[in-house]
Amino acid sequence: MVAPALVLGAAGLFAASCGGSSGSGDATGTTVPQGVQKNQVVEDANAKPVSGGSIAYGIEAESDGFNPTINRWAISGVMVGLAVYDPLAAYNDKNEAKPYLADTITPNDKFTVWTIKLRPNIKFSNGTPLTSAAVKATLDGHLKSPLTKPVFSPVQSVETTDDLTTVVTMKSPWVVFPSTLTAQSGVIPEPSTLVEDASGTTPAAAAPIGTGPFMQTEWKKDAAWKGKKNPTYWRKDKDGTQLPYLNNLEFRPIPEQDSRSKALESGDLQMMHSSDTKDILNYRKLAADGKFQIVEDNGEGEEGFVILNSAKAPFDDVNARRALAYATDNEEYNVTVNNGILEAADGPFRKNSVWRSDYKNYPTFDLAKATELVDKYKADHGGQAPKFELGIGASSQPQAAFLQQGWQQAGFDVTVKTVEQAVFILDAVQGKYQANLWRQFGAPDPDADAIWWDSANAGTGPEGGLALNIARHKSPCTDAALKKGRETADVAGRKQAYADMQQCMADEVPYVWLDHTVWAVMAANNVRGITNGPLPDGQPSLPIGGAGDFGGVTRLTQTWLAPK
Repeated sequence: MVAPALVLGAAGLFAASCGGSSGSGDATGTTVPQGVQKNQVVEDANAKPVSGGSIAYGIEAESDGFNPTINRWAISGVMVGLAVYDPLAAYNDKNEAKPYLADTITPNDKFTVWTIKLRPNIKFSNGTPLTSAAVKATLDGHLKSPLTKPVFSPVQSVETTDDLTTVVTMKSPWVVFPSTLTAQSGVIPEPSTLVEDASGTTPAAAAPIGTGPFMQTEWKKDAAWKGKKNPTYWRKDKDGTQLPYLNNLEFRPIPEQDSRSKALESGDLQMMHSSDTKDILNYRKLAADGKFQIVEDNGEGEEGFVILNSAKAPFDDVNARRALAYATDNEEYNVTVNNGILEAADGPFRKNSVWRSDYKNYPTFDLAKATELVDKYKADHGGQAPKFELGIGASSQPQAAFLQQGWQQAGFDVTVKTVEQAVFILDAVQGKYQANLWRQFGAPDPDADAIWWDSANAGTGPEGGLALNIARHKSPCTDAALKKGRETADVAGRKQAYADMQQCMADEVPYVWLDHTVWAVMAANNVRGITNGPLPDGQPSLPIGGAGDFGGVTRLTQTWLAPK
């Protein structure tokens, strides 16, 4: 739909109580449970799972590798990552981060020291025992990585106290640290795979080994990732049956959405994910006719927006940013481009999020005001109209055409450039853009997205280096709110902090908001366990999403095939 999101480390993590004996529930609040909007499935709650069989799953893109400390994982990378690796924590259906690979995750009373205790007797798929040394090696790898280090900016040290216990000491309070351990920054590779060889590469990038339900057997980049059942996997279901149920799993990167849909409908795929509204409408109908199944994510989800390089002309001028927002009719955009099924956005949270506040001053569509601000920009810049290039992904031409037309009516000089995904992401983090059609910020708790908004991550100029604050927008107002939200141990205080942050964004307009994305998982009628199965302690999982800041992510640990 819109441009691919960027997930590095803990980009999309849900904040909630940490699980185990932490006692941190008061620090995080509870978001509206991330359930399903439309749930047309052929499930029999009393059916007994059947082991065996294979599934081919269509994903939206390829990843650059599977080392969580150096590679860039969008939704597709997270899907493969959670097949090979287990996360230290995962979310229950109340959006509470609970121990998964860990047995407990416990803070001290000031949230400055966190103790991670592993479950005993777990092995990596190559037979190596899982110990605290592996946790330390992974976290140390993140702390040394130019890519993921910003995720762990509060961390001062990581130490082990016995074979199962890791102690993480913070420079300042971090009340929602466990949420960071639910996705890319929380999975644990076999330690030797993180060691660079003579060429400077790590085995984990192309040949990952984890404690997860599947073992990689083959990876042909841009064609297929293949895995087989891990025969020594540590998890069993409530009846004592060895997990995973499937013998084989294949992920096929198919960026072109029509091709992905055709592959599912022809039987080449048994499952796929999509955020394309045309697909969602089509599969709602097909599911209603009994031909396929569809499960939709109705949680926070990602936002679709135009990200502006605030350090580069013309968007280093707040009047140009405000003018672009005034010239963007996101209500009509969602009718014309999104088939009328998405919620128009005017900020980083959906209306059902507990973090949503009633901020003021965000420039909603008003062509006259947009034109007035464009004229002011011209007067301040020698009569030159604000000129920029809009970067888009390969499938976003309809969105770009709609936006370009409205912006030109307001007096902007706009061209559109289509860029391949890997280059698109790299150029964005290096500041080599003026405006991009983008999708990100899907975590219900704002702390999980703080790395993208913190001025410390905005780089030192309009271009160059690696800036996780991709808008390169430096805002003392936002920084103060993020610090308060991270360190405050009560719900009311955190809500006020993020209300302040939303007002900062409305005033400063580093993003022109478009919509709140809906992700869906589509499946053949014999697929069972489409959504996430129970956590290791038996609690219901968040049914869909809850890893990275993406909807549409599910663990396939408890997916199975009913006999036809």
